[in-house]
Amino acid sequence: MYIMTGRAQESLVYQPEQMQADLEKFKTALTKVHPGTYTHQTREEFNQMMNDLMFRTSKPMEAKAFYKIVLRLIANIHDGHTQAYTFGKLGSIINSQKRLPFQVYIRDARIFIVKDLSSLEIDEGSEILSIDGNLSNEIIFEILAHYSSDGESRSGMLHWLGGPYKSFYRIYPEIFGEQPTYNLVYRDYKTRKIIKTKIEAVSKEVYETRESKKYPSETTPEEAFNFEINEDENYAYLKISRFFKDGYDEPENTYPDFYKQCFKEISNRNIKNLIIDLRNNGGGKASNAAYLLQYFIDQPFTPAKGIVTLGDDKYFLEITGDTLNLNESFGLKLKKDNTFKITNYELLRDLMNYNPIEEYHYKGRLVVLINGGTSSAAGIAAGLLKEYTNADLVGTETYGYAGISNGVRQISIKGNHTETAIYLPLLHAEYTIDEHIQKRSVVPDHNISNSIHDILEDNDAILEFVLKKLLPTMYH
Repeated sequence: MYIMTGRAQESLVYQPEQMQADLEKFKTALTKVHPGTYTHQTREEFNQMMNDLMFRTSKPMEAKAFYKIVLRLIANIHDGHTQAYTFGKLGSIINSQKRLPFQVYIRDARIFIVKDLSSLEIDEGSEILSIDGNLSNEIIFEILAHYSSDGESRSGMLHWLGGPYKSFYRIYPEIFGEQPTYNLVYRDYKTRKIIKTKIEAVSKEVYETRESKKYPSETTPEEAFNFEINEDENYAYLKISRFFKDGYDEPENTYPDFYKQCFKEISNRNIKNLIIDLRNNGGGKASNAAYLLQYFIDQPFTPAKGIVTLGDDKYFLEITGDTLNLNESFGLKLKKDNTFKITNYELLRDLMNYNPIEEYHYKGRLVVLINGGTSSAAGIAAGLLKEYTNADLVGTETYGYAGISNGVRQISIKGNHTETAIYLPLLHAEYTIDEHIQKRSVVPDHNISNSIHDILEDNDAILEFVLKKLLPTMYH
């Protein structure tokens, strides 16, 4: 590894032997530790990709370019709990890259500006047509080659590009190269004219300062759950933003107690329509989804068929060099296929049996709202609600799988010779969802999404569809 100093900025360069040694290390981890590497690709396809990446790294390469190769390797696994990241000098370079000065909303392979934080005062709602000659759909396609969500769905990752974690404004410079200015072509929202201009990239600090001044009300953290009843229109609205309230160590009765209050009120007021909103729910404990199911099911059920890992403490110690204490924590037991199953149900309550709750049992109409922000345990919740209830799902395809999860326990594997690393899961859970849809994210019965006009006017087109069109006609 060495640094070339130029007039613009210093550049970190890796040698072939450095990159290839770390690619081999990542390959070992993905094949011997990760339980889902072959969920969406065969061994032959994976090996072919590794060979291709080895060939690409046969010449010295800028560190940022090598990081893109690691991103592509991880994206091909199509698992939202598997990530690539940087640390050290390269981490500083990546994290200090200047951002595009706007936040976007993506729909139908089109990119719209919803927060303009540039110095040009671009009308919000304007559509980005190209950046530095890259057409908007080409930009999206290239980003999706480096970042993916659970399964083969694209809608989840496209949704996240408009959010705070995998933001378009940060990822574009990462994939297409950081520039002090960008040539932007956009269609103005008000005049409909196509405008060509240059925009200046901004630092993280400038971006956040402008955002807090221009949009001060949007920085308040969202409550974990919210419940309200509209007696005039005879519906209850249950919003669950995540499946843990304050942390994973909170009392186990936190969600069951909340659900009991909700369904008691629904029963007492004789409410016949229930809307459960799982949009932008980032997940948490799947058991908190199972507790919810108890108010709808007629027969006992076990959410997870089984949770397995590829090895025990001794196995992983030889590969990772780390003591993981899985044997005692999860009660590992060897299976005939030489994987290990989890037998300690106290830590992973997805494996426990859940009985119907007769008191305040709900038998009315049920609608579940989902979108690309419905991730991890929330995807499982949507899958279980679809499988075990009469729910109508409304919105867009989720980020999270319907019936499998690799999100219980993860570890980091750092490169020895490059400042790149991967974050990958150890445990694989399979839920009691029809096997033909387990490995896909959850698909709505009614595909409804906001238009850019809805976004700008703060209009919830999905909820509006439910209240004005779906509920009045259901079961008639």
